[in-house]
Amino acid sequence: MEQVNLYEILGVSQDADINVIREAYGKLVANPDIQKDAERFKAIGQAFEVLSHPEKRLAYDAAMQYERQEVQDNGFNNTVVNHTENYNTGNNNMGANMVNKSNSEVKNYVFIAYITYALGLFIWFAPVVGVILAYVKHDEAQGSIYASHIDWLIKTFWVSLVGMLFGMLTILILIGWLILAATGVWLIYRVVVGLIKLNDDKPVSNQGWF
Repeated sequence: MEQVNLYEILGVSQDADINVIREAYGKLVANPDIQKDAERFKAIGQAFEVLSHPEKRLAYDAAMQYERQEVQDNGFNNTVVNHTENYNTGNNNMGANMVNKSNSEVKNYVFIAYITYALGLFIWFAPVVGVILAYVKHDEAQGSIYASHIDWLIKTFWVSLVGMLFGMLTILILIGWLILAATGVWLIYRVVVGLIKLNDDKPVSNQGWF
């Protein structure tokens, strides 16, 4: 049973170094068309999850080599083929389960961060908790659809903070109220869009202000 070629998913050669892999991954996940394709985006994330981790990549390369040998020996030893298929299937399932578990945990933290942002409309310091969670989970989220949500949360926090501060500084000349109101509406919009995308397991686009 042929495995999906993770190198082909990222568009890199098998001898590509980590910098090339990171660059290829970054370009792919920044592509708006790919961001709209949840399945492809997820596949790219899982490929990066394996190839960016030295031990996982080594195990994957070994499995690929083993599979090529399996194909060559297919006409001579079907028993070996069957054992190899079971071995590869087991490893693939185990790897997928590990990635899914990790992604599920990140998703939960992202959801909590969104809720703290919503609470920020009533409790001023609540978003601080959310942005801390976003920074803590930033590296862990890389390679998943939730990485875009983490970046979305971080951008939302800092832009909202600047808007709130500027609004308060200009509140005496009335325009401050407009700035505060606009910032509040923008924050609500970002939280709602983020939660909808998160619920659908889709990435959010961080290009532009909306």
